[in-house]
Amino acid sequence: MGSITPRTEAHVALDTALLDLRRVWLHPRLLRWFAEEVGTDVEIATLRTLRAIEAGGGEPIGVGDVAAAIAVDASTASRLVEQAVADGYVTRRSSARDRRRTELALTGEGERLLARSTEVRARLLGRATRDWADEDLIALAGLLGRLQVDLRGLLEDEGCP
Repeated sequence: MGSITPRTEAHVALDTALLDLRRVWLHPRLLRWFAEEVGTDVEIATLRTLRAIEAGGGEPIGVGDVAAAIAVDASTASRLVEQAVADGYVTRRSSARDRRRTELALTGEGERLLARSTEVRARLLGRATRDWADEDLIALAGLLGRLQVDLRGLLEDEGCP
């Protein structure tokens, strides 16, 4: 095995940080706190589903669009949408343009849940980063967004594992 370069060390450190961040973000105590603050025990996958529908900006969005937005297969997206419909967060209707297609929209309850959960998570991140310089916070958000876009690009490439 060749020598480890500073760039490789940075990749390993980034991987470790992302894995650790995921563990912290999904820690049972944090999830319990989140449920108490939001007022309901909602799955993170449900919030991702609601965000994907909201990101449609009022344009018709279907299950396939949700799957692409949250990087899951169509059957997983279908199950997530079904649960969101059953929970009263999403409505489903046949498309007026293409009857084979189903269009999804947030209900008022879905909009309120998404707004409340976004506010609670932003407040938590605000507490965690309260001593950070604004420039550092903005830089981190930008870099993580860039990483997410680049990783999604790899998923779309032919030959990507």
